[in-house]
Amino acid sequence: DEASLHPDMLHRDLARWDCQRVGERADVRWPADELVWLSPDAGEPLSTLDPDVTYVVSGLVDRSVLSGRSLERSRAAGGRAVRLPLRECAPRPDVHPILSVVSVVSMLAAVNSGASWEEAIGAALPKRFMERREAEAAARGE
Repeated sequence: DEASLHPDMLHRDLARWDCQRVGERADVRWPADELVWLSPDAGEPLSTLDPDVTYVVSGLVDRSVLSGRSLERSRAAGGRAVRLPLRECAPRPDVHPILSVVSVVSMLAAVNSGASWEEAIGAALPKRFMERREAEAAARGE
């Protein structure tokens, strides 16, 4: 149902999932084998959600992108790292993989509520990401 994918419905989608913000580090609060870190630098895409693991979504605030930092954190904690299936499921395979925590959680909540990855990503991906890539492709004559 497309109405469930509307951003205003995020709270309803989150209500179906045990989503919480915690102050301590994930590797301190949960065992490493129960953690799955979301990192744009991971090689493996997330294909299905597993209700028996804790997904670590974190944001690094900096003036520049610190490539590999979230992947390093997952490895240091002994957890598994995956990336969102943007290359496979986004409207364009070349969208920028660095997303806000809100966008990532929106996608996860929508998939958890029954949406496909294509639907979830299409609904939560900021329009400016698509517009930027389309403008770049047009400038290259594609």
